[in-house]
Amino acid sequence: MSLQIPRPIDPSLHPLVSGNYRIATPAIEELYELVTRCLRYRIMGALIYGPSRIGKTRAIEYVRLLLARNHPRMTSYHARCEHKPRHAEGPFFANLLEALGDQDPNAGTNPAKRMRLALRIREAAARAGSGTVLLFSDEAQRYNDNEYEWLRDVHDALDRQQIKLFTFLVGQQELLAQKTAMQLAGKTQIVARLMVEELAFYGFLWHSKCEGRGDVSKRRDGLS
Repeated sequence: MSLQIPRPIDPSLHPLVSGNYRIATPAIEELYELVTRCLRYRIMGALIYGPSRIGKTRAIEYVRLLLARNHPRMTSYHARCEHKPRHAEGPFFANLLEALGDQDPNAGTNPAKRMRLALRIREAAARAGSGTVLLFSDEAQRYNDNEYEWLRDVHDALDRQQIKLFTFLVGQQELLAQKTAMQLAGKTQIVARLMVEELAFYGFLWHSKCEGRGDVSKRRDGLS
C-alpha cells in the first residue's frame, strides 16, 4: 500500500509554477491608496513611475481587481501604450479603443474614432450606473506632447457629458522628466489634469532589502 498522498492537481499547474498569481505587496497597497485618494478628492490624474521589470503591470491588474470588488459601479480600463515610429492621432485613439474592447479599433476616420471612444466610455458608465471611469495607461512615458493633448481633449469631452475620467499614467522614470519639461514649457493645463499626484513604485525584493536595513527613506525616495 502506497503512503504517497495524491495531489489534487498536477504540480505543473500550481500558480507558483505557472506564475498565475497576485500578491498585494506594500508597493501595490500604496498604489491602491493613491487611486482611492484621487477618487476621494477628485484628483483627475496621477503618475506612477519606477524602473522596468518590477511589477507595475501586475500592480495595475491587481488594483483593477480590487476596484471591481470594492467599487463595482466604477469602470476601469488598462491601455498598454505602444512604441510607435511616428506619433499620429489615428493609432493613439485606436489603442484606447482596443483597451475598451472595441470590435474594430482601426475603423473610421480620426474624428470618428474620437467620437466612438467617448461613446464607448459613456455606454460603459451607463451600464455600471456611475459617471466615474478610470484609465490606467501602461508605459505612458511613450506618449509625446500631442498625445497628452489628445488625452486631455478626451477628459474635456467626457466632462461635458458629466463623466469623470481619472487617468493614472504608469511608466518609467522618464515620466517625471516629461512632467518637469511641461511645467517649464508652461503646459500647466496638461500637468493640472493628468499629472497632479506622483508615486514612486518599487519592487518587492528591493523593498525587502531596504526594510532589512531600516532604510525607509531610500525605499520611498530612491527612485526619484
